[in-house]
Amino acid sequence: MKNKNLKLFKYSLQKPEPLIDDAYIKSADIIISPNGKKPNKLMINNIELLENISAYKVSKKSGNTKVLNEIISNIRKCLATSNINYSEFSSFWSVADVSYSTYKKLSEVEQSKFLKYVVEKYLEDRHGMYLEYGYTPTTLQVSKDAKAHKQSGPLGIRKVGIILNTYGFKALKKLDIESFLSQNLIYINTDKTGKKLFKEIIKKCNLNFKWEKKTDGKMPDVLFKKKKDLFIVEHKHMKEGGGGQNKQINEVIDFINYSEKTSFVKVHYVTFLDGQYFNYFADPNFKEKSKIPTQVTNIKNALQKNPDNYFVNTDGFKKLLSELK
Repeated sequence: MKNKNLKLFKYSLQKPEPLIDDAYIKSADIIISPNGKKPNKLMINNIELLENISAYKVSKKSGNTKVLNEIISNIRKCLATSNINYSEFSSFWSVADVSYSTYKKLSEVEQSKFLKYVVEKYLEDRHGMYLEYGYTPTTLQVSKDAKAHKQSGPLGIRKVGIILNTYGFKALKKLDIESFLSQNLIYINTDKTGKKLFKEIIKKCNLNFKWEKKTDGKMPDVLFKKKKDLFIVEHKHMKEGGGGQNKQINEVIDFINYSEKTSFVKVHYVTFLDGQYFNYFADPNFKEKSKIPTQVTNIKNALQKNPDNYFVNTDGFKKLLSELK
């Protein structure tokens, strides 16, 4: 059917994404004790961490270098505690443009050097004020909850797999090229467990996959197959735009600008965008100066030039799979 992909994009626009998607509901993942009278290891070590910071201030006045080094050593030990990165002190490191993951990669000497700097900065800018208001273990939990959005990536890939399962596709169990070529209605996670196999498929099917080169080796998320039709899926979950988000949107729009010329298989590039941002594409109230109209035009142009490719949201992806059946 001519312009089938454009009709599917239009169908997606008519089926808005929900504000709350069950696929992205995170687990409670409580990291502090539910009973304040029975603190867990994280809570105990965070208190010790804060006490050592107070001790550093006292020892700094005395100029006892040996004691100061011992305190920094104690702080290093406290910072090895699981989930301590959600503490007030660790959260403050963003002010110094250092993340907890970056800190963990430093050598022992580098960690100690950094801690001496950041402890003094923390004492100057935060510690006294926090003591005035009162430290509380709930801050650890609040900080953990605030970063729950970072789990959306893996949940998104899981969502794609669940939808594929619903429409009769199964995850390929034996990840080798022979199994992939011989089986029908199967899929692999191309950016994780199936990355090696995906590269073998590209080579075996003589695909160019130029998008990988343009994105510095980035892998798509899922590859599913029906007979000789291969669907390479780039999934993105976005709630709002701005900043780096605009770059990501342009990246997934660019994804459907690619096509493959091979007699071995028929390749479809599929952008699956879910989340509230997709709804902006159907909102007639957006100002002309916004980037949305341009993005919609770019999507339609890409689909027009590449009739085998698709740009869909959740309902659009489901419709695509239902039509394949």
